[in-house]
Amino acid sequence: MSESPGELKPLQIGVRFKQPAIVLLYEENSKYRKRIMPVRELKKNSSVALIASDFKEHHERYLINVPNFKIEKMLRLIQNDMKGLELEESLQEINKEFSVDPEENLNDVDDVELKRKKEIMNLTFEKNQKKPSDPDFKYDVEVDFSQVAGIESSIWDSEKDDDEF
Repeated sequence: MSESPGELKPLQIGVRFKQPAIVLLYEENSKYRKRIMPVRELKKNSSVALIASDFKEHHERYLINVPNFKIEKMLRLIQNDMKGLELEESLQEINKEFSVDPEENLNDVDDVELKRKKEIMNLTFEKNQKKPSDPDFKYDVEVDFSQVAGIESSIWDSEKDDDEF
């Protein structure tokens, strides 16, 4: 991500439970700053997805480069604190809610949940992606996954000459 003058680069996001707020540590013009954004409309049973989108829109200058699901996680932490859940229990619940289980059937989830899962998968992909500027980047890597994972090969996987068809 190339930075233009005045562009904010989020570094960390967190919460404050007493006088609920989301705290953002960011870099702007090579200076580190902290922004405390109070959370006012969140109730024990509020829709975190709706509050997060409104919150992001209201603080757009600071949260434009922060994924929605991270804001949702912070709001869920505050909401669970309002309900009286212990922090450790709340973190376990949130990690389960905001992770993608490879065995989960995403055809059965609602649109809001599907959007969240896709955002998580995209962020994970971007984090693990090898770019040409990376020191360990290799062009055109070939991996035989049948050897790695112990997968049985199929007749469909074998290469055939065009003469056979």
